Amino acid sequence: MRKAFTVSAIAVAASLAIAAPATAFAADASPSPSVSATASPSPSASATPSKDSEGLAKADVAVVSTPKDPTGYKAGEQVKVQVETSGDAKVTGSSDALNGISFKKIGTGTYEGTGTVKSGYGIGTAHLTVTVNYGDTGAQGSATFLVNTDGGKPTPEPSKASMSLSTDGGKVGDKVGITIKSGDLKGDAYVQSDAFGGKVNLVQDKSAKGTWHGTATVASNVKDGYYSVKGYVGSTLVDTAKFGTQGNDNPTPKPGQSSVAVNPGSGKAGDKVALTVNAPSINPKSNVTVDSTAFGGKVSLTLGKDGKWHGTATVADVKLGRYDVNSSTGAKTGFTVTKNGAVKPVNPSDHKTPHGSVNTGMAPAWVDVRNG
Repeated sequence: MRKAFTVSAIAVAASLAIAAPATAFAADASPSPSVSATASPSPSASATPSKDSEGLAKADVAVVSTPKDPTGYKAGEQVKVQVETSGDAKVTGSSDALNGISFKKIGTGTYEGTGTVKSGYGIGTAHLTVTVNYGDTGAQGSATFLVNTDGGKPTPEPSKASMSLSTDGGKVGDKVGITIKSGDLKGDAYVQSDAFGGKVNLVQDKSAKGTWHGTATVASNVKDGYYSVKGYVGSTLVDTAKFGTQGNDNPTPKPGQSSVAVNPGSGKAGDKVALTVNAPSINPKSNVTVDSTAFGGKVSLTLGKDGKWHGTATVADVKLGRYDVNSSTGAKTGFTVTKNGAVKPVNPSDHKTPHGSVNTGMAPAWVDVRNG
């Protein structure tokens, strides 16, 4: 304190003697930290300000008060905000809806600000911009709040339309629930997609205005892959969804719905045999094959005018014996590879009646024909 008194005395004496030089001396002299220890340091006197986790100055702003009217702050009502900074700083604010904005420090790096709503602002969302200065660096932050100085009701934001599906994929014949919320759009709701065979109209929910429901069925002619589903309200496209499908390219009918036949049912290596698959429950555009080691692997068939799939197989050079014959439709049969070719079944007409005596292993029966 002695040093502070000495400096002050010198300054006073100098100022009494020569006014101009004293002023210059006072302006050039920078008091040491010990001289200003009892005063609040100015931003320029502060050391490098503290930073956030990224090493940057910050100004986080939040409105901490609530308007008396949910439609917004009225004229003359006070708006209170809180600012979090990286350290002690000079904090200022500006707003198109507030008068008399001021801030005070309430903790290390924390400031509280207030402002009064102007009259005649109207109805809407107002903005507050806060600037913090640390001397040679600074930062800005902002916050918004509702203002209603007209006493009317704010114009509500338009309600957005939306579409949702009960599932994002399915196989042929599956049912898919569809919901569209029309929002502020006018008109009937529907979806359009090749996955469902075209257009599917929806029905408006009587208990929930603006909500439309419907059910779509995955079409029989879809292929494995993805299709777009477009939702409409009137002529307005609401949304587009991606829908995955499992088609009938390679169906497998249930047991008993298909059969496979090989004619003849046996043969030697190099013989030609006819293959026939009957599967009326599958798509005519399906690729039908027969697979067997007896034929060296898969054999492709062709759909005939009779609605059955036909083809020809060549008996492979394999060990003699019985082999499975499997159809891609799920049906199966067997084929026998022989040494001498097909085994021809015996026709009943080929049976001969033997002539002469036949030893049956039984004693002969004697018949007395003397009395006719």
